[in-house]
Order: sequence, then C-alpha cells, then structure tokens
Amino acid sequence: MGKGILFLVLSTSFVLTQMKSGEIETEIATEQVRTEYEENVLAREIAHSALNLVIAKTTQDFTGFRSDESGRIYRDGAYSFSAVGEAQGPITITAFGQVGSAVHQIQTTLARTGSPLLDATTFDGPVSSITANGSSFVISGLDSPANESDTEGGNGLDGHAIRTILPATAAAFSEEIDASQMVGINGAGDIVTGKADLDLDLLQESVLSHPDLVTLEGDQRITGNKMYGSPDNPILMHVNGDLTVRGSVSGHGVLIVSGSLSDAGAIHWKGLVILAHQGGDYEFKGNSEIFGALVIRSLTEDGETGGYDDAGLVGGQIDVDVFDSVGDLTYHEHQYDDKFDTAGIEILSADCEIDGGLCWDRNVVSTGLEEVRIVVENTEGVGGTYSFQTMSTFITGAISSGFTSEVNLVDVISLNMAFSSSCDLLGLSPGDVWADGAVRAGGLTVKIFDMTPEESGGEAIILHEVVVYRHSDASSCSEIDSEEVEVQPISFYINGSVGIHKSYSALSSVIDLLPAIETTPPEITMGTVKQNSARMSNL
Repeated sequence: MGKGILFLVLSTSFVLTQMKSGEIETEIATEQVRTEYEENVLAREIAHSALNLVIAKTTQDFTGFRSDESGRIYRDGAYSFSAVGEAQGPITITAFGQVGSAVHQIQTTLARTGSPLLDATTFDGPVSSITANGSSFVISGLDSPANESDTEGGNGLDGHAIRTILPATAAAFSEEIDASQMVGINGAGDIVTGKADLDLDLLQESVLSHPDLVTLEGDQRITGNKMYGSPDNPILMHVNGDLTVRGSVSGHGVLIVSGSLSDAGAIHWKGLVILAHQGGDYEFKGNSEIFGALVIRSLTEDGETGGYDDAGLVGGQIDVDVFDSVGDLTYHEHQYDDKFDTAGIEILSADCEIDGGLCWDRNVVSTGLEEVRIVVENTEGVGGTYSFQTMSTFITGAISSGFTSEVNLVDVISLNMAFSSSCDLLGLSPGDVWADGAVRAGGLTVKIFDMTPEESGGEAIILHEVVVYRHSDASSCSEIDSEEVEVQPISFYINGSVGIHKSYSALSSVIDLLPAIETTPPEITMGTVKQNSARMSNL
C-alpha cells in the first residue's frame, strides 16, 4: 500500500515536471516569436524612415544628390541607403532597416517630368560672325537658381547650352567657343540643332501683343543705374530700336529688343531676353548675367525667321493651329509646310510636336469615345485632294468638295490633305486667328465632334478644331517659289565675365505673364515601391 502511494506520488511529480518544462519551452518559443515580430516591425519602420529621408534629399536636389551610405545607427537598429542615377534621372533609391537579425529592404525610382521650356540660348537664323574672347564667360543649360533666396532654383529640368535652328549655325559655334564654356544636359560643348520646345513665333507674338507691354520707341542708351520690374511685379519691356548699355541694368521679366544690342556695362536680368531684328549685331562684353533664357532671332522685313529652305508649298508658308472645345489655342505651328517638308497635312498624326497636325492620340483618342464626327469646312477654292482611310474603306476626292464622316476611333487610320499651293488658302495673321473666332472660321477648318449628346436629342459637341491658313497679312499671294527665305545673318560677340544661365524658376515667373504659352511644370514622380523582409540567419 505504502509503495503504491509512493509510486503514485513519484509518477505525479514526473508528470508535473514534464508539464512545467513544456510550459517553459512554450514561453521561450512564444517570446522568440514576439521578439522576431517586433524586430521585423522596427526594421520595416526604420527602412521607411530612411526611404523618406532619401526622397526628401533627392527632391530638394534632383540633379545633384547621389549617395551610398551604410551602418547609420537609428533607435535600436541601423539603416543604409543609396541613390543612384544620371543627373536627369531616373534615380533608383534603395533603403535598408536592420534590427537584431531582421532586415527590411524598400526600393523605388524617382523620375522628373515636365517641359524644359527653353535652353540657355537659342539662335534662330544664320550667323555672319561669332567672336568669343577670354575664358571668363559661360553659357550653361544646367538649371540654376535665379537668386540666393530662390528655394526652387536648381531643381527644374536642365536644358542645352546652345540650340540652333540651322545646322550651319551650330557648326560655327562649335568652332569658335571652347567646350568648357558651353555646358548643358549633354555635358561640355553642349550644342544641339532643331526646333525649340516652345514655339518661338508664338512666344514673340505673345510678348508683343500683351496688354501690359511697355514699349520704348527708338534707339535707347543706358549709362546710369536702372531697375526694371521686380520679382513680385515682373515687367514686359520692348525696346523698338537698338539698345546700348554702358551702365548697370537690373530687370525681372521679359526684355525684347527689335534691334542690335551693345552691352559693355552690367546687365543682370532674371527672366527672358529676346533679341529679334533683320540680322543684327549682339555684343556681350561687360559684367552681365542672364538667368532664364536668351533667344536671338534673325527676321526678314516680312517677319520670316530662321532661313529655312522653302521645302513645302509654292507661294509661301502655311500655319496650323489647334483649338480646344472652348476655343482656346492648344497648338501652333508656324511655317508648317517648310518645317515638316510637306505640301499637305496629316490630321491624324499622333505627335504634333514631331509630325504636326492635330495630335490625334492626345486630343481625341484619349477621350475614350467610341465614335466621333469629322467635318472639313470652308473648302471653296482650296485646290488639292484629300484621302481618308479606315480599316475597311479608302476614300479620296477634291478638298473643295468638303468632307464629313462618322468614324469608330479603333477603325480610323489616316486623313491626309495635299494642297496645290499655299495661295489656295486664305491669308491670315496668327494674332487675328487666335483672338477672333470669326476670323478663324474663314480658314480651312477640320472639326472633331462628340456625337454622344445626339443620343438624347441634343447637339454634337466640338472637341477640337484644326485651322489651316496661309501666314500673311496681305490679300495678295505670290506664285513665286523662292528656294530660300532670305534673312540677314546674326553677328554675335561675347567676352568678359558674362554668364547666361538657364533658370526654370526665372522662366516660370515670366511664363505666368504669357497665357498663350502652355507648359508642363517640372514634377517628380515615384514609381512602384518594392519591399521584402528577411532574417540574417536566412541570408
């Protein structure tokens, strides 16, 4: 009996010991899970903090901030990060957080979008001479702050140091100016050829037609200290003659000179400077700085620019404008036929900045409509033919007969009009076309309508309107096909401590004064965020 009780007691003690041991092991396992969980959470939080830190530094200095750092202590752990990419992006950002054995990684990309507006300098026309003396001057397309308090400066899109419309002009600058004194998006010696991102004709027209423009008639000579405009109240000033500077000029806004420029003083201008004349001598040989952009154009007496070969229509040039549903101008192309070397227009081109036309994909396809109506109006007397192609049909005919078609957007392929001569089109002034819908209605128009309201008894709504016209203020039209638009060449001289710097912040304050110029401001966007966690023992 006694032995049985003793055995029972011993057995019970053994079971209790096993149970207690199991509870301890469970508590230990639970504590380990809890610890690992807390480490994972803290590692993730630290990685997110590191990511936010790098994003903040990168957005403050998109072109300059690049880094690779590790082992920084933070709370109960550590973090590492890297920001890698070219000056213009995209930038790959990787952040790590580590607590104990837990490691969390986050990776994303930052990209910068928007319109570069203008390069540091743009030369629209041929040159007769380029003189560059000394090593103190610089022409820089790298975005710069307009002043020391400019918090946004230096974070806009960089541009090119020099853009020329004509290849021969680019070659002349390359031969004369040292590469180290022309720095831009492509590095040293940055010169490109081709159209500017902004329409220079539209830009100049917007300045000269602005109601707040201050015009100084005749030649002007500045010998003292002068200040024009301010950061809070920029000026639009037109010198309608030659400008000679021997004193000190400070300005904020737009300066346009319809004559030659001789600067042996100190011009400090924040914004946009346009020098546009029938040829002209432009001398920068003082202690001057331009923050924003400098545009130099050579004009004929009739206002033609650039010295383009007349590769398009006989009788002059045609312009193409696009207006939106409320009649606002969204696109303008001057000398359309010469610039695109064509005798017609492709209405359905996808990219009007490259191909001209309506920007069909951006303006029509993007609406998401199934069907639209295309109507070609004011065709009387317009010589030439049109061709219209869909997935199932091909139609061609005389432009003078007009054209109307209801099409499914997925089926339409092309609508092309080929003109016999620019003389067949109405001669109009761009400024009049933009300002007066009645004048616009007189040109050859292509209208795109949304037919959806008709389903409920309403009227179709116009989406976009393309207007094609001969660029002319006169009623007459010459049939003479000149081989080249005659323009007087530009003479350019630079010396001394002259700096011409692209500055988005300085330009943006000017663009706000010119509603006809549509731009997309710089924006930094973040791509897809990828994350993963791991334990050091598993790596």
